[in-house]
Amino acid sequence: MRNTWNSVSKAATPIAAPAILAPGATKPGQADTWNAVGDARGADKGKLALAFLSNELWIHVGDGIRWTAATDEIHTVTFLKTGQIRPPLVAAGNSGPFVGCPNAIPDGSSLDGSTCVTSAPLAIGQTYTVNFPMAGNYKLVCLVHSRMTGAVHVPPTSQSLPNDQDFYDRQKAEEKAK
Repeated sequence: MRNTWNSVSKAATPIAAPAILAPGATKPGQADTWNAVGDARGADKGKLALAFLSNELWIHVGDGIRWTAATDEIHTVTFLKTGQIRPPLVAAGNSGPFVGCPNAIPDGSSLDGSTCVTSAPLAIGQTYTVNFPMAGNYKLVCLVHSRMTGAVHVPPTSQSLPNDQDFYDRQKAEEKAK
């Protein structure tokens, strides 16, 4: 089974993996990079999902997720630290620079929950990868769209995952077809 989204090569990912696990499987100790989408537009381009697809993901400790912007509507991939107030996208008056957490964090950064991690605003085709070195449940938000949220659940590698990459790919396709 290929661990790709839109035919992106595994060789291009920061953390390569031989396969995505079937539901209920545990992994042999090598990290995977999962793929998700920041929004989707219906086939007629008239409906915008304004959602992370999938908006709830289960991955193992050590894995990463690569989000791809799939529409021309900009989005951020942002993980706030516990108790953090949602920062503005841009400085006061919407004329200033991107603010974020307070700024964009480099692609491929790790999230441990102690600091905010955010992408710069992403446009169609751009990607942003976050790695998860610690177990936990992490809330995902878009700083552009206040109701665009998600969650990433990161159990230890000894626990089974409820879904595989194919499941998340089917969810995205179903949402896009609506």
